[in-house]
Amino acid sequence: MSNETPAPEGAKTRPVGAHDEEISDEKARAVVVDKSGSDMQQPTPLPLVEPVRGTSHVTETPADVAAQNNVDAPAPAPAEAGARTEQDPPPRPATSAASMQTVYVPAPVPPIKKGNRGFGLLIALLSTVIFAGLYALIIASIRALELGVFQFDFFGSLAFYTPAIFFFVGFAIVVLLANRASWWGYVLGSIFVALFVYFGTVATGLLVNNIVAETPSGAARLLSTALFSPFIIAAALLAREVSMWMGALISARGRRVKVRNLEARDAFDRESADRATDLENSRYDTREVTV
Repeated sequence: MSNETPAPEGAKTRPVGAHDEEISDEKARAVVVDKSGSDMQQPTPLPLVEPVRGTSHVTETPADVAAQNNVDAPAPAPAEAGARTEQDPPPRPATSAASMQTVYVPAPVPPIKKGNRGFGLLIALLSTVIFAGLYALIIASIRALELGVFQFDFFGSLAFYTPAIFFFVGFAIVVLLANRASWWGYVLGSIFVALFVYFGTVATGLLVNNIVAETPSGAARLLSTALFSPFIIAAALLAREVSMWMGALISARGRRVKVRNLEARDAFDRESADRATDLENSRYDTREVTV
């Protein structure tokens, strides 16, 4: 005969499990305590919970524990002075005051090429004096052959100074154009000087004799006399010789000037390269200090 009382109809039944066994054990212990009449309480054994296999171990943070227990999470401790958090950007390295200064370094000025024109103009002026002296001797010699008298009474005439003036102008033009040219440049320039003296002296003589007022036959006679004048032809030949040989003196100095210009340029290039190297090294040293 069973002591179990049948469950009423309509009541929900549930299977008897471990939890019901735990409740029955607790009730049995309570009955034993009451019957003995003692105040001793048996320690309640804690249920053993087996860990679930296949799960990873998760470390709970104080915030997670507080969230499960419905307790406010503790406020994070204030960061100490000088402490850096993960959100803060990394501090920049301290740079020295010397690296932050702006230093203005004057840029090297390239050397200016020296010319030969000033010296050439001085030589042209000296050559004009030489030309005038030689031309005076030529005029005196030609007149001595014609008249038999060797004299210099023509110094006050325009016919003597005209070739000298054209010689200086023509030679100065060659010097300004040739500058540091070699002697061959002055050799070719001497031809220009001779033609400039010849035609300039002829034109000046025709204008002085007022060729415009002459008849065609008279103008032709004056032109023929001027073109074949021994004095004008001698002046042109003398102008070529003087300008050619004095041009050799100018070209000799021009070669020395070109050599000095090349040396100055080479020295400037070396100095610029050394300066650039020193500047690059100083920048590299500055980067090493600031890193």
